[in-house]
Amino acid sequence: QPPGLWEEKMFAGNKYEVGKGEDLYRRSLYTLWKRTVPNPTLQTFDAPDRAICAVMRPNTCTPLQAFVTLNDVTYVEAARVFAQRILREVPAGDTAARLDFAFKTVLSRPPTPNEQRILSGVLSDVQNAYGANSKAAESITALGESKRPASLRTTELAAWTGVANVLLNLDETVTRE
Repeated sequence: QPPGLWEEKMFAGNKYEVGKGEDLYRRSLYTLWKRTVPNPTLQTFDAPDRAICAVMRPNTCTPLQAFVTLNDVTYVEAARVFAQRILREVPAGDTAARLDFAFKTVLSRPPTPNEQRILSGVLSDVQNAYGANSKAAESITALGESKRPASLRTTELAAWTGVANVLLNLDETVTRE
């Protein structure tokens, strides 16, 4: 969130402090909730405002939600760490097996031939983009607090981060139907 967002509305000397190290990820399970400053991410995803009991939340899908899940540091870092897992758990040189593993991990089903083709195209596009712009590859793989393994090539990790981000942002992944 933007620096100072919470401090302006924290009363009685309360201060919001971002966790560090392992504490960062433990604390990410909890969300600061202030009536005076609703959490921007929760607002974006149409969370109830606590004024009344909500038995069921409505399903919504807005461009702003996609903007958050595709760009917020939390989500991009999650995609990068997932990409690291893909590269670590599936042998190099077998792109189809890596795509299949990633798809099954996220959606609990194998990709259709058309989905496999589309993901291969996405991978090719981001490989070309990051291959031509190593600064952008360095930037996306440095997002977040978790450390990037030095053993992985930056452009390869950046490309798989792009694929992981696509998979984590599919409607089938995000929305329970």
